[in-house]
Amino acid sequence: MIQTLIPSPATAEARYKARFGKFLGTILTARTLLLFFAGLLCAIPGFFGLHWLALMLVWDAVVLILVLTDILSLPPAHFLRATRTFIDSPVLGRETRIEIAVEHSTNVILQVHIADDLHPALAQLPPSGTLSVFPRDPARIVFTVTPNRRGDFPLGPIWLRWSGRLRLAERRALCDPTQKIRVYPTMERSADNTALYLLRIRQIELQRRRLRLTGAGREFDHLRDYRAGDELRNISWPATARRAKVVTREFTTERSQQVWIVLDSGRLSGTIFEMRRRTPSASRSRPAPTFRDAASDESFLLSLTQLDQACSAGIALAQTVMQAGDKAGLMVYGRAVQQQMLPATGAGALRTMIDALSTARVEGSEADHLRAAARLGQLQRRRSLVLWITEMADSARRPDVADAAVDLARRHLVLLVVLNHPEIRATAAREPQTAAQMFESAAAQEVIERRRQILAGLRSKGVLVVETTPGALRTDAINEYLEVKARGLL
Repeated sequence: MIQTLIPSPATAEARYKARFGKFLGTILTARTLLLFFAGLLCAIPGFFGLHWLALMLVWDAVVLILVLTDILSLPPAHFLRATRTFIDSPVLGRETRIEIAVEHSTNVILQVHIADDLHPALAQLPPSGTLSVFPRDPARIVFTVTPNRRGDFPLGPIWLRWSGRLRLAERRALCDPTQKIRVYPTMERSADNTALYLLRIRQIELQRRRLRLTGAGREFDHLRDYRAGDELRNISWPATARRAKVVTREFTTERSQQVWIVLDSGRLSGTIFEMRRRTPSASRSRPAPTFRDAASDESFLLSLTQLDQACSAGIALAQTVMQAGDKAGLMVYGRAVQQQMLPATGAGALRTMIDALSTARVEGSEADHLRAAARLGQLQRRRSLVLWITEMADSARRPDVADAAVDLARRHLVLLVVLNHPEIRATAAREPQTAAQMFESAAAQEVIERRRQILAGLRSKGVLVVETTPGALRTDAINEYLEVKARGLL
């Protein structure tokens, strides 16, 4: 699946930036300036003999002739072209390799310096490097960057600078391959966790086959003769006409359930926390890059929002739901619904969900939970599981998300995944040393107690509640979904 998320390669021919770029884009190298400076040294003894000044003029004339010769040997920009290719899918917080290939159609060997003007969401500094490009033989260089934001980002041009045989002059041009890429949420799961989830899914399916309930649910199972007391709506009239006797349909519990993944993108979802960049697997074979972005350092702390973690958990949940044979739907909301997708299954549905979660954004205001619940109630009439990932704002009154969850729980099974912050509990448990610390501990204890009462009230109304942290969100959400499925609560 990851391979299908790799952007398509983009190729462009080099061109000068200015109208008279062939002349204005030609500059002198440091070697040329040093040669002219060496000629100026002859001016010092020129105070004692005029023949030294003549020597200086001859030296400068020779250097100037060599410079003009070198400029004339420089190939024009349209003889060069560059191709930008993504080797890996751009995924938030994961190393991404980008290959730049440069080729030319002249008969000389060029030393080409490259600088790739990537978006700051991919690299903090423009990756750069130098290549020896042989005639009609593409030379390649690999850059390693680490995306730090989700979403769609346009990529800038590739700047080229090549020098002549004598290295006295060089030309500058740019290749502008029109390319727009999408940085996806983290969607990798460890092999051990994936195998464990698949094993639990298989065990749940075997258990459901043993406990298969006939007569419940609305999934067709078989036909049988009509019995007194059967509902008239269950009569199969086509089968009755064929057999000349009343035949009724027998139903069983649905094997495929509908699961909605609901993400809160309100103000609180923009809370930022830092995580250490994950070291790439040692078994993964990759060429040694010639450039590594600063974010690729193992000691680099990547700043992520709670919505970033929620989107990553949403993708992992959708994968698990579809592997379990259920259909996954999506809703991302703030003041209004940003993204929505009706329950579906299959690779195409998963790709659509990944694209939707990649563009989910944090809003600066509080989310409208009641509107989101009303919208979900309109979209989903049949009883389903609602996996709702949110965070409760600390306020004196009952949060709107609690009222919305209770309202949805009248028709659906609501699993509310609430994010909390361990530092609040640490502050509440800390022994105060000063008056300021005492007030902080008292405030933290009050927040925890008010939160506990609200969650207890939700549980008493039939809402399933899971408290977790952004770092453990993905694992806890998947485990709770599998627990709901194993217990047959839906």
